[in-house]
Amino acid sequence: TFRRPLGVVGMITAGNFPIAVPSWKLIPAVLAGNTVVWKPSDDSPTLSYLFVKLFEEAGLPPGVINVVFGGGKDSTGQWLVELMDEGLLNKFAFTGSTKVGRWIGEVAGRNLIRPTLELGGKNPLVVMRDADLDLAVEGAWWSAFATGGQRCTSAGNIIVDAPIYEEFKRRFLEKTEATVVGNPLLHPEVTYGPFLNERLFQRWQEHYAWGEEDGATLLFGKGRITRENPYPHFLGDPEAGLYGWPTVWEARPGMRQFEEEIFGPTINLVKVDGIEEAIQVANATPYGLSSAIYTNHRHWAYLFKVGIRAGMTSINNTTVGAEAHLPFGGVKASGNGARESGIWVIEEYTYWHAVNEEYSGKLQLAQMDTGYVSPRAPTPWAEVLGF
Repeated sequence: TFRRPLGVVGMITAGNFPIAVPSWKLIPAVLAGNTVVWKPSDDSPTLSYLFVKLFEEAGLPPGVINVVFGGGKDSTGQWLVELMDEGLLNKFAFTGSTKVGRWIGEVAGRNLIRPTLELGGKNPLVVMRDADLDLAVEGAWWSAFATGGQRCTSAGNIIVDAPIYEEFKRRFLEKTEATVVGNPLLHPEVTYGPFLNERLFQRWQEHYAWGEEDGATLLFGKGRITRENPYPHFLGDPEAGLYGWPTVWEARPGMRQFEEEIFGPTINLVKVDGIEEAIQVANATPYGLSSAIYTNHRHWAYLFKVGIRAGMTSINNTTVGAEAHLPFGGVKASGNGARESGIWVIEEYTYWHAVNEEYSGKLQLAQMDTGYVSPRAPTPWAEVLGF
């Protein structure tokens, strides 16, 4: 058996990790013998150009990695996707929203192309009554606000067991209220910086209205950080970018902000009673990318890891960690089952080729030849063992 390259791979990547995510796709695709047409995010064109120049300077032949710049739907991205309909692509890899991923999946499907779709998430983090609260608060805070919640693996709902709910909420709010926001290039102590673009910021702004309409309780947060709406732990000029207050809600399953990905510095606290309800609530969103549980009860940890519908699970760790040697990807609305990272990524950019060669000089009818072996009486165990 042999692995063969698929051919020409189309790629579209998001802008939140403009080097890491493209690397997960470009490097294994090229190592497997494919060529690539890549449209990076229009949030990071210069960085993408410089990244590809490194391949060129390292000696990669011209035409192996080809970069096209532009927008998404109704622009360069749509042109690239529709190359599948013209028979010019043999594979497509995409990281981005579930809505766009569904469309790419439809185009790939009608052309019998197996795409790699890494899509959105609304990742649950469960804190059980026996958890190390200091560790759980630190992990939940980092899962919610690292990189401003602008990761597909950022926590969306923190699901807390009833006996510790009030104490966890107190500690988590205390930690959140001390979060440092600003320009991380000038101030290394900053936890997160601005929004990637205005589109993401506007959607984040809208979620305040969702919460009010659904009856969620706003515990902390006041929208955009400006000179007129200052945040006490902001470093830099708030008018130099689109910055948001770290925002905490109390929410329930069924609310829009409980179910939808927001992609910003916002987190929901959800109260449950026991491990069974925690798993039920953790599974109550359309997504299934990352998940986490904080507990020292091994049976609860086991129940969670077998009951959760997610591509990745951390026990006593955050939702945002992605181990390079493990498969990365989601289920449900978070992906189509494709896996990146680790050895599993090679499956995405190759196909299996089975070869057999006959040396007998006679026609061999696979699964049809009728040569028989005469059975013999079984050999006694004593004889086999030499007794």
